Amino acid sequence: MTTGTRLAVLPANLPPTIRLYAQSLSPSDCDKHRAWIAIRVEALLDGYWQNRPSDLVKAEILADWMDALQNFAPDEIRRACRDYLAGPDCARKPKPGDIRDVILSHRADEIARFRASQPSEPEAAPLSEDDLAEKRRRADEIMASFTAARRVE
Repeated sequence: MTTGTRLAVLPANLPPTIRLYAQSLSPSDCDKHRAWIAIRVEALLDGYWQNRPSDLVKAEILADWMDALQNFAPDEIRRACRDYLAGPDCARKPKPGDIRDVILSHRADEIARFRASQPSEPEAAPLSEDDLAEKRRRADEIMASFTAARRVE
């Protein structure tokens, strides 16, 4: 099963809504969040069971789901579950990685919208020959001062 520990490392220019949810919770709130995930997953999987698993097996299944989804906010999980049920694969019982992939796809869309809304950085104008010559002269002075300092030692 897929676990939530292999999340993509995302660059710093992200919308403020993209974060690892469980890291922002206290231990007791994290336990409540995991319990909420278990309830949500039970509701999601309820229509897919042909033979209900034993309580021990069900506890392990739910633990896998909680591990995979704990870093996502409840609204992300809820939306992903709804989208999965409305999607083309809805006849197949979802796995934790399926819901995780839907969430990451939504996040990728959000990141793309966020980046598109940010002003683009203006391109630097090319330097004139005089400016380029001045920068080279200054660089040569700086390098000469290092060479001179080295000879003094």
